[in-house]
Amino acid sequence: MPLLKPPKTPVSKRKYYIRLDEPLALTMERYAEFIGANSADHVITQALELVFKKDSDFRDWLEKNPARGSGSSLRKPSAIQRRDSAKAPDTPERQEAV
Repeated sequence: MPLLKPPKTPVSKRKYYIRLDEPLALTMERYAEFIGANSADHVITQALELVFKKDSDFRDWLEKNPARGSGSSLRKPSAIQRRDSAKAPDTPERQEAV
């Protein structure tokens, strides 16, 4: 019997772009095939749900640290830097030489 459940009704999604080691990616794809999932997204979702459900330390931490808004700490630093660098830099006042 598979540990992860087959796909069910769709819910709203958020995109994450991740990189996996090749052997892990191949195994994930094979597992998706094994449980009859149409995509690896389902395997990743189910695996994360399983980890979050089983990790009692994480559940305790969640209770002590409620969400503080919609911002994510997983945003790429380069994306934040690009956004900030798009603003015009402050130019120092020129001083005339005496």
